[in-house]
Amino acid sequence: MGFFRVLGVNSFISWVLLIFGLLSMYAMGSSLYFLHKEIFKKNDELVRKIVFDSMAMSFVLVMLLHIIQMIIRIVHFQRTGQDINLVVTPGLAIYQLGDPSLHLESFGVDMGIFALCLFANRLRYRV
Repeated sequence: MGFFRVLGVNSFISWVLLIFGLLSMYAMGSSLYFLHKEIFKKNDELVRKIVFDSMAMSFVLVMLLHIIQMIIRIVHFQRTGQDINLVVTPGLAIYQLGDPSLHLESFGVDMGIFALCLFANRLRYRV
């Protein structure tokens, strides 16, 4: 949950970000559990298929998210001459002096997307 700073937003967005943070923690725990079982060769083929399909889906979605964000930043810079920092920021952004704004760490967003893909694949394969 430390990946998300929610200050000055309405309650709907804070609830959405809370759910997204919980999904991120689910993805991290599920990944560690999968790796633990994989080391001891206890995963069956269906579990491997679900996890690898989820990794592939989340990779494509993350790449699309970053491309869209890059295009928006370029268009905004060409129109206004100012660079903007969108909601998803790269790396560990250090707090600047002044008012903190909505900030999502890119690792947390990536894990949340992976969790959504993992959840969708588990529903699809009914595991």
